Amino acid sequence: MKLSIGPLGALAGALTIIVGLAGCSSTDSTQRPAGMASAASMSQDPERPGAWVYRTSNADLRQYTRFIIEPVEVYRGTEASFGSMTSSQITEIARYLTSAMRRELSSGGYAVTSQPGPNTARIVTKLVGVEQTVPGAATVSRILPIGAVANAVQGASGGSGSFTGAVILAAEVYDSQSSELLVAAVRKYNPPVFDLEATLSTMDTARSAARQAAEDLRKGVDRVQGREAR
Repeated sequence: MKLSIGPLGALAGALTIIVGLAGCSSTDSTQRPAGMASAASMSQDPERPGAWVYRTSNADLRQYTRFIIEPVEVYRGTEASFGSMTSSQITEIARYLTSAMRRELSSGGYAVTSQPGPNTARIVTKLVGVEQTVPGAATVSRILPIGAVANAVQGASGGSGSFTGAVILAAEVYDSQSSELLVAAVRKYNPPVFDLEATLSTMDTARSAARQAAEDLRKGVDRVQGREAR
């Protein structure tokens, strides 16, 4: 899972980073997955209405330049919501997100590893839900002038496009050696409003949202490390 890592100073940029929720999270409310170890510690994110966040107060996230990206898990608690999606489709989305996150960090010049060690953070992401897209209606709403204007307004405020679903992710970031929880967050991700391919089906929506989350993760790490935006 957003998923963006780090409010308050260094943590501020970091949270938005590692969890990967930077610019595409919706303002719609999400639930804290009670089955997550960090759920009880989370509070409403003052920077992102409708989202939840936890961060430790004494960690310097800038030290983390190596990352273990655990395979994205499918959350099965009572808050999980996948509509009419099949188990194979849900699993496919989780695998797609795992690959996208690893690829983005690797392409950004960061070490993606499977071994705990110094300066290594372990990112655990859960797929909590997938909201459905209405094929046809979602695409047409972007093409017709009045719909295009409405969608532009929604997109500018961080909302989802008309008739278009979203992916809900939860993420926890740990120090790989001490297992200290550094940050955790729950966010809803929407694809870019005018990504027409993402309007063709719920699976296309989910893949686009996953790419956004992965890209935001890499951009967030870049920001924490002081790299120029690209």
